[in-house]
Amino acid sequence: MTDPHTSPPPWSSRPFGPADLAAVLALFEEPDFHYRTDQPDTRSTAEIVALLGDDTRVLLAGGRVVGLYALSPDGAEHGGGFLLTLRLSRAVPESWWAAAYAEVELAGHWHHEIVRLSTRFASHDARGLRVARRLPLVEEGVLAEVTARDGDRFGQVFFARVWSPAG
Repeated sequence: MTDPHTSPPPWSSRPFGPADLAAVLALFEEPDFHYRTDQPDTRSTAEIVALLGDDTRVLLAGGRVVGLYALSPDGAEHGGGFLLTLRLSRAVPESWWAAAYAEVELAGHWHHEIVRLSTRFASHDARGLRVARRLPLVEEGVLAEVTARDGDRFGQVFFARVWSPAG
């Protein structure tokens, strides 16, 4: 499953549920699985479940849990702005991120009128930034020194994609 030249198997998703707990906890054992946290491998089970919230969906490739995502309203009500929080396991090739992003984006458009879709990665998140810069996103800037990790301060790098509102 880690061959970067392989195409991803079919994608699917479902709301996070109790049956997914073991697989999701395994994702958070990866020190760079930055889904709503800068230090995933230091979180207790209760803290991880609290991070997930009601909006988290489990992302599956060929029926196997490989990541998490949430699509949440962002900005003014009825403004069409959404925040995508997406993270894939380091066990899958980085090349799969583009396919996962495209599928999640398509699903989002199916359910919402999205005018602006934004995503954020911590400035210390080398993998997340590398992937985001390969996606069809505009890098908008950095909000400096907003998180602490290992005694240092890091920023959040903002990315977005914008569409014309439906007329």
